[in-house]
Amino acid sequence: MLNQVQLITYVDRLGGGDIASLQTLLDGPLSGVFGGIHLLPFFDTIDGADAGFDPIDHTRVDPRLGDWHDIKRLSESLPVMADVIVNHMSSDSPQFRDWSARGDASAFSDLFLTLSTVFPDGASEEALLAVYRPRPGLPLTYATLANGQRKILWTTFTARQIDINVESTSGRAYLDSILDTLAQAGVRMIRLDAVGYAIKRAGRDSFMMPETFAFIADFASRARTRGLEVLVEVHSYFQKQIDIARQVDWVYD
Repeated sequence: MLNQVQLITYVDRLGGGDIASLQTLLDGPLSGVFGGIHLLPFFDTIDGADAGFDPIDHTRVDPRLGDWHDIKRLSESLPVMADVIVNHMSSDSPQFRDWSARGDASAFSDLFLTLSTVFPDGASEEALLAVYRPRPGLPLTYATLANGQRKILWTTFTARQIDINVESTSGRAYLDSILDTLAQAGVRMIRLDAVGYAIKRAGRDSFMMPETFAFIADFASRARTRGLEVLVEVHSYFQKQIDIARQVDWVYD
């Protein structure tokens, strides 16, 4: 990241509404103003339950905005930062739909968190109340899957944002596929979104625990092997920012 003013924007909210027109603006009237650009979620789809922070396909650009070739061209003009939404994905994602239809036979059977995944021995009232959530209520959603199975899904944010088991084989492969796609498109930096909630442990608050720091360090290492710098945004006590800074390249709140 250059020590210059950075632009942060949704692609469809500045310029003509797509990546190409945004680049025309940055190469024209705004030429030389910014030292980099953080594109807020531009993945398929940008108009879900949480303004793109609930990706259906994190490795696909929403076609209304352009494609990866447009991201690559923009990255040749300015350093580009993109979000990696590590904690969850949309309930409309192909992975979740496959698991919903096929259950344990799905290749993604270990990808999504349920109440029993986090609390295999059952959850007491005290243990559930200990979980930190940035919204009212418990981070749980009752659902009947397409195959008829009933599940209590772990949903930190909304009922349509299903939490990922980032420690599973499928979770790790899913996140690595995102890193590969971004790196190949010329993205130079990633912001880890909602990473503070990525690791869950029974009986604890499951927010920025030592295991979370270990996950951040490991994920940052995997990103750096692909030439990506890592920024973490966590809304927390300032000392947490100092602690996180030891694991990544940049922090902010």
